Amino acid sequence: MTAPVTTGQRTPSGRLFWTCLVAGAAVIGYGVVGAWGDRADTHPADLMVWLAGAGVAHDALVAPLVVVAAVATRRLPVAARLPARLGLALTALVTVVFWPVVRGWGRSPSVPSALPLDYGRNLLVVLALIWLVAGVVAAARWRRERRRAR
Repeated sequence: MTAPVTTGQRTPSGRLFWTCLVAGAAVIGYGVVGAWGDRADTHPADLMVWLAGAGVAHDALVAPLVVVAAVATRRLPVAARLPARLGLALTALVTVVFWPVVRGWGRSPSVPSALPLDYGRNLLVVLALIWLVAGVVAAARWRRERRRAR
C-alpha cells in the first residue's frame, strides 16, 4: 500500500473551525427562519434574487477590483503596501455605504430635516482622513524599517 500524497495544505479541522461553522450555520438559519416568518414583508423570492445578484456583482466587479488594487500596490515599498491596501478598501467601503446620502436619495421637500447636510463634502473629509492616517502609518512603518536596517 502506498502512502497518500499530500500537497502541504491543511484541511479544516479543530475546535475553532467547527465552532465557527456551527455559529455561522445558526446565524444563517436564524435569518432564513426570520425571512420566511415575515414573508409578507421580506418577499423571500425577491430576497433570493437580490442575494444571487449580489453574489454575481461581487464575483464580476468587487473581486477583480481587489485583485487590480493588490497588483497596483505591489510596486509600493513594503512599508506602504498594507496601509495603501487598507486605505483603498476603506475608501471603497465608505463610498459605497454613504453614496445614497451623497446622491440625496430619500431627500424630501416636505421633510426639510431629512438629509440636511452637505454629504458630498463630508464624504471627502472622511476619505481625506482615511488617507492621512494611511500616510502617517506608512511613514512610521518606513521609518521603523530604516532604523532596523541600520
